[in-house]
Amino acid sequence: MADPVFPHQFSRAGNTTHTGEVFSIPQEEQLAYGTAGFRFRAEKLPFIVFRCAYVASLRARQLDSAIGVMITASHNPAADNGVKLVDPSGDMLSQQWEKYATEIVNATDEDLPSAVRALEKQMSQVEKSRISSGQTKNARVVCGMDTRISGPHLMSAARAGSALFNVQFVDVGIVTTPMLHYTVKSFNEPEFAEPTNQGYYRAISSAFRELYGITQEPEGSRYQPHVIVDCANGVGAPRLREFLEHIPRDMLEIELRNERGELNHDCGADFVKISQKMPTEFRNSEEGKEGKCVSFDGDADRILYFRGKGAESGDSESVELFDGDRIAVLFAMYLKEQLDEFAAIKTNYRLTMGIIQTAYANGASTRFIRDSLKIETVIVPTGVKHLHEAASEFDVGIYFEANGHGTVVFSEQFNSAIRRAPSSIMCIRRLALFSRVINETVGDAFADLMAIEMCLRHFGWSMDDWNQKLYSDVPNIQIKVPVDDRSIFKTTNAEQTLLKPDGIQKRIDEDVAKFKSSRAFIRPSGTENIVRIYAEADTVENTLLLGKSLEQVVLSIRSA
Repeated sequence: MADPVFPHQFSRAGNTTHTGEVFSIPQEEQLAYGTAGFRFRAEKLPFIVFRCAYVASLRARQLDSAIGVMITASHNPAADNGVKLVDPSGDMLSQQWEKYATEIVNATDEDLPSAVRALEKQMSQVEKSRISSGQTKNARVVCGMDTRISGPHLMSAARAGSALFNVQFVDVGIVTTPMLHYTVKSFNEPEFAEPTNQGYYRAISSAFRELYGITQEPEGSRYQPHVIVDCANGVGAPRLREFLEHIPRDMLEIELRNERGELNHDCGADFVKISQKMPTEFRNSEEGKEGKCVSFDGDADRILYFRGKGAESGDSESVELFDGDRIAVLFAMYLKEQLDEFAAIKTNYRLTMGIIQTAYANGASTRFIRDSLKIETVIVPTGVKHLHEAASEFDVGIYFEANGHGTVVFSEQFNSAIRRAPSSIMCIRRLALFSRVINETVGDAFADLMAIEMCLRHFGWSMDDWNQKLYSDVPNIQIKVPVDDRSIFKTTNAEQTLLKPDGIQKRIDEDVAKFKSSRAFIRPSGTENIVRIYAEADTVENTLLLGKSLEQVVLSIRSA
């Protein structure tokens, strides 16, 4: 096979942006496939997306399957964009192929054909034979994008990259990241769902409506079915409106805000989590302690609940967060109740359940899970791929990052025991339907919203109940510090201990020792040249002091 011809406008030297400008990428600048793929200022992305789509097309031919390409920068500012690849099951790209993608993106324009040939050699003889004989009728690249202005140009780059191998290109347009994951899986497993937006909406909403129908609120229920959603001015707004056409308003009443402003600006899950303040278009006077508010991120794969602290607090901006930790615990309580009933009936089955967290999990949540719920917890490095992999070791694996990105995954043994079992037993029926409401492929703000509301209705809980019946968060803070080179920061122990630069962990330990019930760590971002600081302590004042002290530690390294 002759070497493919690579368009100049998608090369390092001739990288043409959506504004028509040429933005060259110096060869000495090496790019890495991070925890969320490649993510940079949009002007760097055309040649990266082009090459990633080429890798996706090769992967699609290798497996004779649909492979996903999602163009998004999630919670980043509107000027950024990014690209990540999705494997046939709807999961993140395999780690081996992350390595291949990095190698292809970093190849010089002159060396790219030989780098491509080297990658092709990694395929087995069976795969090569299938490709050469044309037995790749299911191979396709399925591409979606969020609402950023650079999206259409990058979609063109993806189309051009996949065309090099004559792989079918499916442009699904403006979708949430979870919808793209769900659609990829649906292409490869037709029995899962129809691979369209409407197929996604119908699959999740029908399970929700059926579960709603068998869920009886307990006597004295304080549950309120009204939710106000901060859409982060992103793709969540138009797609959620379509989704809600399938949810009767007498089941759930949802009000949308932040639909058409600047993407992620003073709104969205990342803003609410980091600043712990009301997003724009929300006011404490309107959505105080009686309100139930939700925040998505720009591509709607994160969800956080929040409410105002109330007029009596004297603070019109600060919020009380119900983050990924509290969502994970809520799911765990609901699922454990059903699994305990199931175990009492089917004593021959022993389904395991675990909760996967990162170092960002609030210490109070981890203690509650272990001591009160008696459920196994596992701490892994930041990044969905690490959480998803660890969760897959359980029959019911719940994973959430504190930032609100998470889901529940279910094993084949769960499928055999629950999904394929007679549904006349109520706990089995609840488990089967809950597992269909959830989007197993990735964290999904829409699906998680439906599941959270169903759990709250099942328990008859108000926001007060959800807050008071679990645990009290330890005060915590997150700080971002820009650095010139994040690669000098090396961690271990699920990113909770800093190995490099030398001596910094000792300084962290000394600062932590000054405060009661304190914990802190410093880690580099997986996508940006910043260092992230996390700190918690017994009081808000001490937490702020600890965080600021560690910020000075990082600044001293940067200025050295």
